[in-house]
Amino acid sequence: MRDSRVSITVGGRPLADSDLTRVRSVDVSETMGNQTQVSIVVSVETDATSHWTSPIDALVQPFAQFEVTITRGSDALVVPARATSASWSLAAGALSTLTIAGLDASADLDREEKDHDWAGVSDSDVAMQLLAPLGVVRAGTTPTPDSSDRLTRHQRATDWSYLKTLAGRNDFDVYVENVDGMQTAVFDHIDPIADVSTTLDLGYGDLGGTATVQVQLVSGQRVNFTHGTEGSGDQQVAGNDGRGHAMGTQSLGGAVSVLRDPTDVSGSQPAEVAARVLAERSAFGASLSVSLTGPTMPLVRARRTVQVRGLGDLLSGKWLVKSVRHTISPAGHTQALSLSRNALGDQNPPGGAGGLLGALSAAVSL
Repeated sequence: MRDSRVSITVGGRPLADSDLTRVRSVDVSETMGNQTQVSIVVSVETDATSHWTSPIDALVQPFAQFEVTITRGSDALVVPARATSASWSLAAGALSTLTIAGLDASADLDREEKDHDWAGVSDSDVAMQLLAPLGVVRAGTTPTPDSSDRLTRHQRATDWSYLKTLAGRNDFDVYVENVDGMQTAVFDHIDPIADVSTTLDLGYGDLGGTATVQVQLVSGQRVNFTHGTEGSGDQQVAGNDGRGHAMGTQSLGGAVSVLRDPTDVSGSQPAEVAARVLAERSAFGASLSVSLTGPTMPLVRARRTVQVRGLGDLLSGKWLVKSVRHTISPAGHTQALSLSRNALGDQNPPGGAGGLLGALSAAVSL
């Protein structure tokens, strides 16, 4: 059995055990395409002169720094955060609380709007420069823009907002995480067929739980990317069925065919890149939601792949973790997961009987 533990650092100093006992709950939400959100709820006490105090009063200031660490077994989720809001619920003689909410360290890049020219600089090189203040930077490769690409050439936004725009057009994500004790900023594609980080035995597996699955069977698009040539009408220059990087045996890509042109993408993208990004993004038509509370549950992280078992031939297999919400309170640790995939079927099914048949066979020794 693995227990979850929480540690909180305020202004570089860990909270003492006596202060940690006043923590009512800790909530950490990791979501693809968004900054990590953190909230801490602590009890507030009042003294004889009516001063309401808590262990995290120092965080009641803009962008105050704190850190939350969730440890489960040998795995840890570390979030260096910045305070963005504070709220109190005060009741004389009863439970009173202070809630501090914040975002991860990327909030430091979202404080000042800038007007800057990035002439001739690739999106990945822009990201390397803008993310450098956050620590170690890992960036995927993007093509160098030509002179017509006004999006890459000119920034009129905060650094973080601009990075989000660059990431979106490359089908990248931009985020901050802790890797081996080092704060790391990432600007890269999330690989849906990467090696799985853990296995979730749902349904008739060890974790059980109610898994809710929805599949949009006709959301996957075959994209025919065209451009207008003066005097000759539309000319097809690239096509993609979105079935690349399929996570299962039955791809959800290419169910319908659509026409797209440069007005459907940000900046100037090579036709084959634009067609691939639009088509593969549309193929993620399957979603799975489940909450984990079991004592054997792993610590799940967003942007990783997991192997799901116990949901039958169509739904078991590799899934991408789109979001995780960790809620830790005296009642225990809950992980609310939202998973996605671009295919059905399992490319690597386990051997032997599985699902309900396997459970019944084991129970009656068939």
